[in-house]
Order: sequence, then structure tokens, then C-alpha cells
Amino acid sequence: MGKWPFVAVVTFCLVPAAPVQMHAQMAEPAPLPDAPTAKPADSRGLFERFREDLSNPLTPKQKFERAIKQSLFPGLIGTAGAAGIGMAEDTRADRDYGMGAEGFLDRWGSAFGQNAVGALAGDYAFASLMHQDPRYHPDKQKGFGRRLGYALKSVLVTQTDSGASEFNSSHLLGILVGTGAATAWHHRSDRTAAIFGKRFGYDVASSAVYHVVEEFLFYKDAHRQ
Repeated sequence: MGKWPFVAVVTFCLVPAAPVQMHAQMAEPAPLPDAPTAKPADSRGLFERFREDLSNPLTPKQKFERAIKQSLFPGLIGTAGAAGIGMAEDTRADRDYGMGAEGFLDRWGSAFGQNAVGALAGDYAFASLMHQDPRYHPDKQKGFGRRLGYALKSVLVTQTDSGASEFNSSHLLGILVGTGAATAWHHRSDRTAAIFGKRFGYDVASSAVYHVVEEFLFYKDAHRQ
């Protein structure tokens, strides 16, 4: 029979082995991707998360974006509170809006609009033109009384983009523009000079109260000497 039977036997044994080996290679599972690494938990307290990054001056674009965000928070919450207080006291400035749910919504919408116009005018437009920083910078000294006075004074004194202190004209002008806009869309009987002054004073006082909140809640653990 010669060598052909031997060759046939070897061929019979090797040929089926090749597909089996190829199948084994193809069936080998692909390595699994690395599991995503978990982000570290935010260890800051609730109020500390509202702190702003004060490391660099703001560009005009950043001032605009900040004004929009401030109009929404704390703007929506603050103006809702203002509307509720206005209804409880039935102040002359908003009396023509009436009472009930409709009266509350009218007051809320008016207060929100006044705050939004003031933020865009003061914390964006005027702050950009005058190169002033609309952000609150916490006091670097210790002491409750000192910090309280510093927070209240911050309505009148602010920092420039270069870090110097000067009169907070941009913010006050923004409040003035917002008060003027609110006066324009109120009823005719609510457009007197006396009511205009009350609205302006209320906004200045609201800004001062919010600075106190920032000083003692948002920046309560800020580094102080």
C-alpha cells in the first residue's frame, strides 16, 4: 500500500483539528472594560455649596451667565417670599394686584421681573462697564459684630475686577433700573415717587440681608485671621 495510507491517516487527524483550534480562538471572550471610577463624594455642607469661585476675575460673558443664574436662584425663592410678605402686609406698592392666588402670582411675577432686570443691568451691564466684581467676597477677619457690619456694608462697597475696593455703583444702579422697570408695569396708582422710593429701599435692604446670609452660611468656614 506504500506511504499513502499513512499520509491519509495524518491528514484525517490534522484537518479536523484546525477548525477546532480556530473556533477556540474565536470563542475566547474579549476582556471586559475597566469599571468607571467613582467620583469622590462632595464633603461640603448644604450652604457651602452655594459659594462662588473667587480665585479669578469674571469676564463680561461670565457676569452675564451669573446674572441669569442669580435671577433664578435665589431670585425665584426670594421674590416668592417678597410676594407673600406683600400680601400679608397689603402694602400700598402692590395693593392694586388684589388678594388670593391671582394676586400672589401677580406680585410674584412683578417682583421676579424687577429682580431679573436689576441683576442683568447691575451685575452684568454696569459691572462690565465699570469693571466691578458683582460677587460677594467674605470678610477675612473674625468676630460676629465685625462680620455683620462688613456684610451690611457690602451693599455700598464692592471690589473691582483688579481687587481694589470702591463704591458699589453698579449694583445700586441695577437696583435703580429694576425699580424703574417695575414702576412702569405697575398700575398707574402705584407709580408715585413715594412708592418708587419704597421699592428701591426694599431692594437695597434685601441685598443687605442676602449678604448676611452669604457671610454666615455660605462662607461660614472661610479662612479668617
